[in-house]
Amino acid sequence: MPIAFHHCTDVTEHAMWLSGWQQEFDQIDEGSFVGEIIDISEPGIRLFRERANLAVSQLMRFPEDQWHLAMPLQWPNNSLFRSDAITVLPRCNEFLGISPAGYDLLVVSIDLNRHSWLEQNARKSRVLAVTPDLFKMVKQQWWALTEHLRTCSGEATPCTQQAIMCQLKEGIDLLLGSPSCTVVSDDSSNYRTRRYVVDRCHALSKMHPDNPPSMMALCQQLNISRRTLQYSFQAETGQSPVHYLRALRLNAVRRSLMRDPTLCLADAAAQQGFFHQSYFSREYRRLFLELPSDTRKRSQEA
Repeated sequence: MPIAFHHCTDVTEHAMWLSGWQQEFDQIDEGSFVGEIIDISEPGIRLFRERANLAVSQLMRFPEDQWHLAMPLQWPNNSLFRSDAITVLPRCNEFLGISPAGYDLLVVSIDLNRHSWLEQNARKSRVLAVTPDLFKMVKQQWWALTEHLRTCSGEATPCTQQAIMCQLKEGIDLLLGSPSCTVVSDDSSNYRTRRYVVDRCHALSKMHPDNPPSMMALCQQLNISRRTLQYSFQAETGQSPVHYLRALRLNAVRRSLMRDPTLCLADAAAQQGFFHQSYFSREYRRLFLELPSDTRKRSQEA
């Protein structure tokens, strides 16, 4: 049974450690990123715990051969996942989530054929309704086993590994085999108007990164008011639309410099619509607490 522990100080590296998940993470909070992933798996079953100190925009493509159940341990708001419930992630081509600063999330993946009744409304984000006592008990068990692995940096004896997997399987059977377990639509999470506004603006800003749309242009394309735009972003991301969309472009520059340290800073910035170098450097440093030249230097030395 493979067990892995990853401690990351860069959001792009953090996203790459979860094998099988195609992810692009963008840091949207200012500061130095610190993230952790604890990953436990065997054929047909997987549990990982992910946590980070800063808010992150996560564009994900899930493995298509499994169901994915999310259970927050720490989620400062209910904008994406309810802290008192298990969310069944949708089967879709692409999923955009905004994780708040200080999040701590458990995700269990199981093969599709194990619980075929989860197929109902599979394209939507849904909630598993179980009794509060059962939810609390399983959540506490999974927190305890991942916390044990955190303290020993993922090291575990064969006996401990066997006990961990037995506890994981038992928890899944208790949750999904409970007579009280039902699936209900989660209309409060991803499919309301403000989530649609954020998703569309995110996509539109990525279509022409060298010429990003203005706030007025976004409002016109979505046929919404500036107030609706501001409210949607504040409610869903904790950021203004200007701050959030600029952070996406700054993260894209950072990824470019990490992939190709020989890239000219001015060219990397221009590809994302930054043509005023002093402004670009100031905003880059404000978000990541380092200059773009520092990022490039570290990549060259890696």
